[in-house]
Amino acid sequence: MRGRVGFIAVWTATTLTGMAITWAGVSGAMRGTAEATPDRAAEVPVLQGRPPVSGPSAAPTEPSGTPSPSASATSSRAEPGGSPTAAPGGGRSPYPQTSRRPDERVRTYTVKSGRVVLALSDKSARLVSATPDDGFQAKVWRQEQWLRVDLTDDVHGSAVFATWHDGAVRVQVYEY
Repeated sequence: MRGRVGFIAVWTATTLTGMAITWAGVSGAMRGTAEATPDRAAEVPVLQGRPPVSGPSAAPTEPSGTPSPSASATSSRAEPGGSPTAAPGGGRSPYPQTSRRPDERVRTYTVKSGRVVLALSDKSARLVSATPDDGFQAKVWRQEQWLRVDLTDDVHGSAVFATWHDGAVRVQVYEY
């Protein structure tokens, strides 16, 4: 009996050690990359630099609500043609929408500055939540054909940018 208990103890210790080493290696490799969950069907490449200005015109204009890196934050919900909405570091997005519609896929994007959760359908995207890391804040812009969420300290940050103006929803992640 003593030999059997010893074997089980050695086997358990070896298995747990192997799992810990594997987890440490995988989590270290994944740090700083975007991941799509829960069904990690599509790997999202991380692009360096700020996202391009979206919309029909290249020049940002106040009425269109096109995001710009120097856009100021407000404490109210962003309306089409309005300013971005901001949430302080460590907080959730100012207006999370947690109920899921039957035609949506919920995706979580873990980026260097925090985490963004989007509900994606074939024809649109909506923000479920944005959780910036300490020292960062969430800024959200939404228009008819795109959604942009920045987790930023106004110098560096991450942007999750969903567009659907030319077909299916496409999500891009930027680190700047």
